[in-house]
Amino acid sequence: MRRRKHGLACLLVMLLVVTILGGCGSGNNEGTTVEPDSSSSSVTPSQEATTNPEDEKPVELVFWNYPVWNLPDQKPGEYAQTLIEKFEKKYPNVKVKLEIIPYDGGDQKVNVALASKTAPDILNDSPGRTTSYAKRGYTVPLNDLLTEEQLKKIPQNVLEKVTLQDGTIFSYPQGLGATLMVINKSLVERAGAADLLPSGELRTWTIEQFEKLLVAVREYQKKETPDHYPFLMFGLNEQGDALYHSFMAGFGGKRYSDDRTQSTFSSTENVQAVEWFKSLIDKQLVYPNPETRAAGMSNDYFVQEKTAVAFGGFSLLNAVQKAKDEGAIKGEFEAILAPFPSVKEDQGVVIGGGGQFVIFDNGDENKIKYAKKFIQFAQTEDPDFIKAMNAFDVYGRDTLGANPDPEKLWLSKLVTDTEHIIAIDGSYDIEGYSQTRAVFFPEMQAVFIGAKEPLQAMQDYDEKANKIIKDAIASKK
Repeated sequence: MRRRKHGLACLLVMLLVVTILGGCGSGNNEGTTVEPDSSSSSVTPSQEATTNPEDEKPVELVFWNYPVWNLPDQKPGEYAQTLIEKFEKKYPNVKVKLEIIPYDGGDQKVNVALASKTAPDILNDSPGRTTSYAKRGYTVPLNDLLTEEQLKKIPQNVLEKVTLQDGTIFSYPQGLGATLMVINKSLVERAGAADLLPSGELRTWTIEQFEKLLVAVREYQKKETPDHYPFLMFGLNEQGDALYHSFMAGFGGKRYSDDRTQSTFSSTENVQAVEWFKSLIDKQLVYPNPETRAAGMSNDYFVQEKTAVAFGGFSLLNAVQKAKDEGAIKGEFEAILAPFPSVKEDQGVVIGGGGQFVIFDNGDENKIKYAKKFIQFAQTEDPDFIKAMNAFDVYGRDTLGANPDPEKLWLSKLVTDTEHIIAIDGSYDIEGYSQTRAVFFPEMQAVFIGAKEPLQAMQDYDEKANKIIKDAIASKK
């Protein structure tokens, strides 16, 4: 069931077809979104409250979220508190305590909380991590929250991402976006390298072109800001490992065997990608010592104009705009999106993604009841929710509007082109996947510091990852 034959690009094709076809009647797109239609509501008559919420006993929920979700005038993560205030107004007996957790070490924090029985009631995160929690039995099944109407609207590949093999829906699908490359076009132009920017309808570009752009910007930075570098690589921990996976795909590499039981990181194409990463360090085209740098630094460096290219999406574009509005960015700073480069001129790579809610089973039925109400409220009652996610709606509601943002409109076209755009495999269905991530970054660190050659590092990784996968498969029998 969970094997992806066509990849996430096909998923986004279905998603965006229904989004675009329905996207003509929202009027002015500034500060508003289309109201959810009644068929999208997941509250059935049997689930509606039969008593006044004020008469119910007090409930306190703990909600953990990463620094995501923001409306145009907010910082990343700020919208979560706005959502909570709206929910608490409807349910005055409920208090929701929000904690924004960092990307760096976030998964470890959740796992420690699960092991010590101090997990939050609600978590918003991607299936790349939540699938592991669900497989270990920590999450509450959410099948009862999705109506037949909703299930009909959700593309099958989306549903598969949040469903275990036994049919349990462990996460509430609420939106999908894409992570790709964000480029400071203005900085590249000042460096005299405008001709190296990705062009054409899909903005596809080659690995060679990307490196030439880094070289040109670095030469400019040496004169103007010598302590700056055009690109930031990171390897402090597993956060942001999709950056390296994306470039591997650009080199033509596959990370797993077709039967999903073997790691293939030591393939010729993947090793070529790792050799290239090391060459960028040696050529001083990226910040030195990436093994000491966290993925969370990437956005900050880009907004501060310390890099010309970053790993991100619409949240990063919004952060740039907010910095402009607040006066932190003084000069010209036009940011554009582009797919990851490839060895093929007419091919690009993107990462499909988007957060989804999970509810942890903390043994309190009343908390579970209101945790379910909270995630339903977000998805079906707050019209700003999808807009704050900077995502496309899985239920087919318009998120583009009558006057769409040019970059979002461009992305909607990009991800519908399955001939030229590769959406990398999320690998959520790989048994032991979260544990394999934990043994990947030490091998990359070894390459970065010159302790291992790329081939040896990837062979060592495959050996460790394959043992994890084998043991995980055996434990299910």
